Amino acid sequence: MILTVTLNPTLDRVVEIPNFEVGKVNGIKRERMRIAGGKGINVSRVVKALGAKTVATGWTGGKNGKFIEESLREEGIATDFVKIKEENRVNLTILDPIRDTQTHLVERGPNIFEEEIAQLRDKLKELTKEAEVVVFSGSVPRGVSDDIYYHLIRLTHEQKNGLISILDTRGKPLKEGIEAKPFMIKPNEEEIRQLMGKEFSSEEELIHEARSICEKNDVKLVVVSRGKRGAIVITGKETLMVIPPQIKPLNTVGAGDALVAGFAVGLSKGKKLEETSRLGVAAGVASAKSGREKLLSLKEVRNLSEKVKIIHL
Repeated sequence: MILTVTLNPTLDRVVEIPNFEVGKVNGIKRERMRIAGGKGINVSRVVKALGAKTVATGWTGGKNGKFIEESLREEGIATDFVKIKEENRVNLTILDPIRDTQTHLVERGPNIFEEEIAQLRDKLKELTKEAEVVVFSGSVPRGVSDDIYYHLIRLTHEQKNGLISILDTRGKPLKEGIEAKPFMIKPNEEEIRQLMGKEFSSEEELIHEARSICEKNDVKLVVVSRGKRGAIVITGKETLMVIPPQIKPLNTVGAGDALVAGFAVGLSKGKKLEETSRLGVAAGVASAKSGREKLLSLKEVRNLSEKVKIIHL
């Protein structure tokens, strides 16, 4: 089972506004989508589409939290969330098909209280027993310290030997979380620059710095996502340049989460690094292509994976 932990779930709305203009009154042509979101939830959705078992957990509250849980159950995704006092956030994506732009309005999310943090820790102790992989994804809501992922990763490692943990966040939560030695991290290029506190003069330097994360922090796998350019996959010994087929994306929100889902499934099944990398990048491409407006097709992901190119560096 692949367990996903979303600390800051959201109700995601996607609307279409042709010729969207800042500072003007803009009419919504249509609402494209209203679904449960948040990075870990996005991962669970794709894991299910890839044919693997998943459970989604985290914090949910208010009418938005009720919508999140009910919509996931309707999708056939198992959930076991901790209830909180405050309301989950709403994120809005504005698609402009004329200008070919995507504008994202992101709320901060609820304030989390100490007893709710303790309840999530207790929940993870139970859920981890059945998991092969635990994915920690997304931003940290108010009331939660930046070292939350460090403590949760440590907690899950203590519960089960050999558990594969994946961390996908940014900023201080990423920097602190790495100290807990997750198996895999998935920064994008901007996030790894922030993590290392420097600009990279070349691709080789980026790879060198990513490999240093493996060596210094005992992280087994660093996957640097690069949007339409795919990903660089780095271990202590291997470096793969994973190049996706070119497609016209509908909505790239969630594509990085789909990539994580592909890696989580590959790792849970003990697949080799190259096969896992193909699956991850193909899932990301499929997500960007569909824009999350329809369920991913396992057949399409497999077809796309055959078109993924891998270069050993």
